[in-house]
Amino acid sequence: MELSKVIENRRSIRHFNNEEIKKEEIAEILKYGTLAPSAKNRQPWNFVVIYNDKDLKKKIADILKNKYEAAALTSEVIATSQALILVYGEIDDLIFDVQSIGACIENMCLKAYDMNIGSLWIGFILQIEKELQELLNTPSKHKLIAALALGHYDHNPSPKNRIDYQNITVWL
Repeated sequence: MELSKVIENRRSIRHFNNEEIKKEEIAEILKYGTLAPSAKNRQPWNFVVIYNDKDLKKKIADILKNKYEAAALTSEVIATSQALILVYGEIDDLIFDVQSIGACIENMCLKAYDMNIGSLWIGFILQIEKELQELLNTPSKHKLIAALALGHYDHNPSPKNRIDYQNITVWL
């Protein structure tokens, strides 16, 4: 798909169908994430992929929902996703490393859409970082940055209104 169409048409997907994502497709999405630019080429990202383990995704969803009632819809997305990618970072320089990891996550969202796979970038997952560390036994040197839920979808939500760049730009 043409890059401009991918950027214009990608949406946050919160309802997935039951069509399976192949492991190779997830690997391709991860590969494109790692092609993102990073400050000083540090490539500070690390991933934990939860694939083919519905019970573990349900456990994570329940932890989030039980701790934060406002996260009920996000918890449902996690539970029904075909894959959940937890994105961790080795954070030495907070601002630059987090920006680099954000570019990585956006690359994954765009590549997923290009492959007709929906994604939801989940920041709410940070609220249960400690619980996830205990559940998954992840190294404490890695900082949870976000999660990415992946799944096939039946429809693309309508575009939301965007602020015109001309209203937020100053030309000097």
